[in-house]
Amino acid sequence: MPKRYFTIELGKGIQVHVYFETFNGLVVSYVVKPLVWVGTEYSEIIRFDSAHGCPHKDIMDPTGLVVRKVWFELLDNQQGLDLAIKDLKDNYLLYIERFEKWKK
Repeated sequence: MPKRYFTIELGKGIQVHVYFETFNGLVVSYVVKPLVWVGTEYSEIIRFDSAHGCPHKDIMDPTGLVVRKVWFELLDNQQGLDLAIKDLKDNYLLYIERFEKWKK
């Protein structure tokens, strides 16, 4: 199965890491996660993936604990991958703001 990995720079101190595998041209699994530079290290603030057999979004607190899952049951993996990238490009500042509020 072909595997692909790349990063997207959204701004100073934020990188989106994209990993996916395909089989016969279909996305069979993926992970999309932004890493935000906080202090002296990168923190994972949210993650989109296809684990558990369904595309979903994991919302994490500043300790890395998943505090909520949002399921995208009507999407296939390609649609979930596309949604994840678009959502992060459109909303990454909101995710960072929420993360910083939770840290206080």
